[in-house]
Amino acid sequence: MELVLKVIFSLVLVGVLIYLTYFVLKAYSKKVVFRKGEFIKIVDVLPLSSDSMLVLVKVRQRYILLGKTQKSITFLKEFEMSDFSTAEDAEEEISFKDVFDKNLSSSFGLKDKVLNLYTLIKDKDDEAER
Repeated sequence: MELVLKVIFSLVLVGVLIYLTYFVLKAYSKKVVFRKGEFIKIVDVLPLSSDSMLVLVKVRQRYILLGKTQKSITFLKEFEMSDFSTAEDAEEEISFKDVFDKNLSSSFGLKDKVLNLYTLIKDKDDEAER
């Protein structure tokens, strides 16, 4: 009977230690590893296909447009805060599509390149499904 009580006590003690370890690690990871970005925010994401997307990131007072695929992240264009100030002053919601159309239409054909890339990826996906 004494052995059974020791085993039960040991199991309860191990369970409490596991429970405490879980909460200590959870609190520690939030503070150190998964700290919320103070200077970097993802403003918007525009999926182009199942494995590619455009990402608009705000870094301090600048906006950066990135192209993301499964294998790479590509810098596309950088915008100043003033490019977005008219929409913010009017208290309108910033639409990623509007910003994309407005600012990339004259950027060395970048909009056309991105749209062509999108259609190529879409066509490749359609061919793969067949």
